[in-house]
Amino acid sequence: MPGTASVLSTLPNGKLYQCDAFTGDVRVGKTVSGDLRAIVFDGDSDHQDGAWALATFGLCRISLASLSRTSANLRKGLGTYQGRMVALSGDVSGISTFFGRSMKLVSRVDGSVLKTVKIGAPSLVYRLPDGRQRCWSPYHAVVSDLDVAARRCVDRHGVAHGAGPALVGDEVVALCGVRQDDARAPNVWDVRPTQLVAFDAYTLQPLRQAAIGADAVEVLGADSAGRIVVGRRAGVTVHRPDTLAVEGAYEHGAPLGDALLLGEHDSVVLRGPVTAGNGLTVVRWT
Repeated sequence: MPGTASVLSTLPNGKLYQCDAFTGDVRVGKTVSGDLRAIVFDGDSDHQDGAWALATFGLCRISLASLSRTSANLRKGLGTYQGRMVALSGDVSGISTFFGRSMKLVSRVDGSVLKTVKIGAPSLVYRLPDGRQRCWSPYHAVVSDLDVAARRCVDRHGVAHGAGPALVGDEVVALCGVRQDDARAPNVWDVRPTQLVAFDAYTLQPLRQAAIGADAVEVLGADSAGRIVVGRRAGVTVHRPDTLAVEGAYEHGAPLGDALLLGEHDSVVLRGPVTAGNGLTVVRWT
């Protein structure tokens, strides 16, 4: 949550909760329609109370003060099992499945679907100097430039297959690897990471790279010293920003379900799979 060391998520019964990562204090609120998938806050100010919350079975407004829904659950035009939501402008969000081939442009005023654009579902979005939004979809090996005002894709760039990109300053650091097709299901594949690669965020030129294990899942971002933090299936590694070599590692000893970086606090919050309960582990480093 903006300006805090607290995380916001849902319990297995769909109730919202807020947990302070350092004190362990937990505040439980009301139910939303399924697991919380993504959230777009109204602003960066600590005093902004509202947010849009995307859950498994719909989209709604919530109050951060009461941790409760403040609007009806919206499903029209969205479908189910959407996985990602990003702010594209002050009045438009983008919603997509995790690995889909399109993104829905949704009003941040009333939650209505404005248009569906044919681009690979992005796992990273950032603004370019000319106002376009750059949308990374490494699963589909493409980066798309979106004109939000015109509601259309204006350019596409090919990149290596990969996963879990993160914007770090003027660079995008991503896992890149080998596409592995599933012979049992057409148009379904996995990506086995082999390299950690830093790209220029604007020219998309690769700047440096280092080998990485196939258990890497996503780049979480950078800590307060600019070191790159990578989430793995059962742990976390911290990498030097200049060479991308591993500088430190944490082994959890069990599979992880989610990882969230608190970069300014040199910490990461880890959660196990849903089937393993809902406890959180906080890892800090110096």
